[in-house]
Amino acid sequence: MKKMSIKRCVLLLTTLLFMVSVFSVNPVFMHTVTAATQATYYVSPTGNDNNPGTISEPFLTITKARDVVRTLNGNMTGDIYIYLRGGTYNITSTITFGPQDSGTNGYRIYYQAYEGETPVLNGATKVTGWTLHSGNIYKAQLNRTTKLRNLYVNDQRASMTKKTVTARGGYGTYSVTAGQASWAWTSGSKSDGAQYNLADVPVIASNKDDLEIVNGTTWNENIVCTRDVITAGNYRVLLLQQPYGAIAQTPGWGAAFTASGTHTIYNAFEFLNSPGQFYFDKTTKTLYYYIRPGENMATADVEAPVVEKLIEIAGTSTTNRVKNLTFQGITFANTDYSLVNVAGSHGKSTCQAAQAFIAFYNDNWHNTKYDLVDTLPGMINVSSSDSINFIRNTVKHSGSDGISMVNDVINSNIIGNYITDITSSGITVGHPQHVYIGNGGNRAKYATGIEGVCKSINITNNMLYNTSTAPGFGDVQP
Repeated sequence: MKKMSIKRCVLLLTTLLFMVSVFSVNPVFMHTVTAATQATYYVSPTGNDNNPGTISEPFLTITKARDVVRTLNGNMTGDIYIYLRGGTYNITSTITFGPQDSGTNGYRIYYQAYEGETPVLNGATKVTGWTLHSGNIYKAQLNRTTKLRNLYVNDQRASMTKKTVTARGGYGTYSVTAGQASWAWTSGSKSDGAQYNLADVPVIASNKDDLEIVNGTTWNENIVCTRDVITAGNYRVLLLQQPYGAIAQTPGWGAAFTASGTHTIYNAFEFLNSPGQFYFDKTTKTLYYYIRPGENMATADVEAPVVEKLIEIAGTSTTNRVKNLTFQGITFANTDYSLVNVAGSHGKSTCQAAQAFIAFYNDNWHNTKYDLVDTLPGMINVSSSDSINFIRNTVKHSGSDGISMVNDVINSNIIGNYITDITSSGITVGHPQHVYIGNGGNRAKYATGIEGVCKSINITNNMLYNTSTAPGFGDVQP
């Protein structure tokens, strides 16, 4: 489906997902104690975690600084500052903050850029050693065993290889019996694959379980992943990963994945034919890239993401929140997203906005109190938290959402951030299941005492540019 061409430069609150949330008119900084400083530490990409954390002998990692703060914040007498010196911090696992990392006695803990410098929290690994494969295609080794869905070259998003074709109907049947697994809410049957003309889809040599099919509808785009590619008579058949392939066919109102109409198939080496495209062969651990005009792979900065989340701030309940943290002047960059995982199958089927189906049910999702949908992960995730501030940061090149505050976040601020090149939603606040609070069903994501509406969140003077940029997430063109 051809997408509407719109200019993707929006200010303030545009492209936010608002879900039963209340936003304050004025900033809510929740810092009522006269400013004082209890302690100051420094972190640097050239530091050492055995150092004392001084400006001349800084720590190497944010996690080390966080752990040191845990020994000081039980009864704070002033704010604690962690200054991040400029440079790149390679993040190989999500940095987590729990209630034990909170500011206390009304004081705050600041993680912020050192004045005049730009710290970059980078969720990717640099790919080097490029050699010419053929024509304009270069290759390099990448030590990875899973599919690569995102790649960033010279601070620009590259794209998976693709081919747009016409589907010729379903193949086979996948049947579900209600109760056979936690995701099986009702009984039914759906297509087990999609058929295409032999001339349209070539023989796929390897990694057949890495292909993705995207179809567009009036309301959304769906992604289903394949488990195999076979030839049946006059058709090439892409067999779907199950049960997610069946789940993606359940939404009503014309929002479901169908085995007919226009499909775009992604992520086969055979489709590598345009500048800015990449393909990763997980069998040989070889990354291929079709260069853009003017690119020099001897000097190119190529970043292959290794994490989906850079920061996770999570309390445990509505009475045990993370409190009083500020993140300021930091660049958060380069994450991946492996799609929704249901029983080992992957995809992303949605009715609207930044959410995805996680269960097999009939076509009316309203009847489930939205228990069968979930939000997507963000590069920055906050839940069960009070007075968390993100001020003048840059958030870019995400595999899914940008900043996500989905459950029980209160009295917090997102102010003056630049959010760009985001696969899905730039800022997500709230959860679809919050239309019913405390309904207590065993299918609800949040139990009573954990679930809470996000409220008193001030979102001001942010610039969002190029959101919903990736196939299956809107893929809006400028």
